[in-house]
Amino acid sequence: MPNVQFSPFAIEHPLTDRAQNEERRQRLDDSLYLTVASLLVAASGGVALVVYGESLLLDIQSTSEQNAPRLADWQVHAGAACMGAAAFVVILFLLEFLGRQSRKSAWQSSWPWLPLVGITALASLIHVPVYVVIVICTLDALWAYRRSRGAREIPDTKERIRSSAK
Repeated sequence: MPNVQFSPFAIEHPLTDRAQNEERRQRLDDSLYLTVASLLVAASGGVALVVYGESLLLDIQSTSEQNAPRLADWQVHAGAACMGAAAFVVILFLLEFLGRQSRKSAWQSSWPWLPLVGITALASLIHVPVYVVIVICTLDALWAYRRSRGAREIPDTKERIRSSAK
C-alpha cells in the first residue's frame, strides 16, 4: 500500500463538499422530524394517562370504605399530572431509542423533561397553587424543548457553524 500523506492546505472539491453538506442537512432534517413526531406521540400518551389517572384515583376513592383516608381534589389532579408526565418521559425515551438505536441519544433527548415529573410530584405532596405549577411547567417545557433540540443536532454541523462564524 503506498504511503499517502494529506496536506492540511489541500482544497476540497466544491461538489464533494456540497454533497456532504446536503447529506448532513438531510440527516438533521430527518432527525428533527423524528423527534417532533416522538414528542407528539409521547404527549398524546401523557395526556391519555392523565385522563386515566384522574378517573382511576376518583374511582378508588369512591369505592373505598367510609373511614378510609381520602385524598384532596388537588392531590388527585396533581397525582394524575405526575403520572402523565412520567408516561410522557418514558414514551419519549422509548420512541427516541427505537428511532435512533442509541440509548445515549435517547437519554439526551428525554432527560430535560424529567423536571416536569418532579414538579408535579412535589405539587401532589404539598399544596402548590395550580397557576404556579402551570407557569413553572410551561417554562420548564420551553427550556426542555430547546435543550433536547440542541442535543439532537449533529455535532459535526455545530462545529462547522462555529468555525464558519469565526
